[in-house]
This record gives sequence, C-alpha cells and structure tokens, in this order.
Amino acid sequence: MISKKNYDLLKKKYGKVASWAIWSTDYSNAQPKKNTADLSVFKNKDLLKVINTGYVFVGLNASSTHGDVSQGTDAWYNFHSNYTYQNDYKLRFALQGTKYWGSYITDLIKYYEEVDSGKVESYLRKNPDVVKQNIEDFRYEISLLGDKPVLVALGSKTYKMLRDYLEDEFEIRQIKHYSYTIGKEDYRREVIDILK
Repeated sequence: MISKKNYDLLKKKYGKVASWAIWSTDYSNAQPKKNTADLSVFKNKDLLKVINTGYVFVGLNASSTHGDVSQGTDAWYNFHSNYTYQNDYKLRFALQGTKYWGSYITDLIKYYEEVDSGKVESYLRKNPDVVKQNIEDFRYEISLLGDKPVLVALGSKTYKMLRDYLEDEFEIRQIKHYSYTIGKEDYRREVIDILK
C-alpha cells in the first residue's frame, strides 16, 4: 500500500499529468461514457486502500483533444475525460472488477500534448534529450509507489520505448491503447487475456 506521504507527493508533482484506474461505476451500457470524468471518487476516505501499486498503465503522451491537462484545475483529471469522443470509458470497463483496478496510470512523455503518435515519435527522434529527461522523471515517479510494479504499455510505441530504456528494470507487458477501434467488451477480453 502506498504511504500517505508518497500519495500526496505524487498528487502534487504529477496530479495534472497522471491518475489512477479508479472511476465512478455509475454508468450503463446505454451510457458507457457517463461519469467518466467524475473525480469525486478521489475523495473517498478509504482511497489509499483502493489504490493498487502492483501495476502501472503507461501511455505515450497526453492527447491534445482532451484540453490542456497540464493546466487543469483538478488533480487526477488525466485519463478521466469528459470529452465527447473520449475512449477513457473503455479502459474503465476493461479494468473494473479486476485486480488491475486502482492501478496508477501515467504518460511516459510529460507535457507534450499531441493526439497523433506519429508526430510524437518524430518530435522525440529530433529531441533525444527530452526522452532521457522524461525517462529519468518516470523512474522517480514510479519509485514513489513504493513497489516495483509491472509496467503495462498502452500501445506498441509506448511498449518499444519502455523496452528500449527500462527492460532491465521492470517487467513490461503490452496491451492495445484504449483509443483503438474495438468495442469495449472485446477490449476488456483482450486486456484480461493478455494480463492474466
């Protein structure tokens, strides 16, 4: 279990660019995106008991279509979008009721908001120092969890970067990014099958 001190430090330093795999479960099949952005779940007095530090789900970078997450007013907003076309709900559906619920979720590259991963790759190739700096920051961020978690890459580009830089330090697995064109039920089946 994460310490209150480390939770508060993560919230202060990374609260605008990371989150936890905890969402409101007040939704239905008819409204699968309902309450995805409800951050009241982080006000639960037993939150530290719900948090799971055994797994970290890792995206490449923040999507620019969800607004400027780095300038948002609430901590843990990332991966909890109310954007009409968001797919965060698929990740919620895939992890709900599993041992992965409550896991930490973050992006490998901080403060570079771009929806096109090809543009992100191009930017990173031209700026190798940005990659090195973000990898070091990621190591520190993950160290605050207190455990050595399994890293779950959201997509092949993230998986390649994690493998290139951190393969000797962490167990790394890969699942499709939740924005992939796939139904939520099929996505859940794939995620559970890969991670079991």
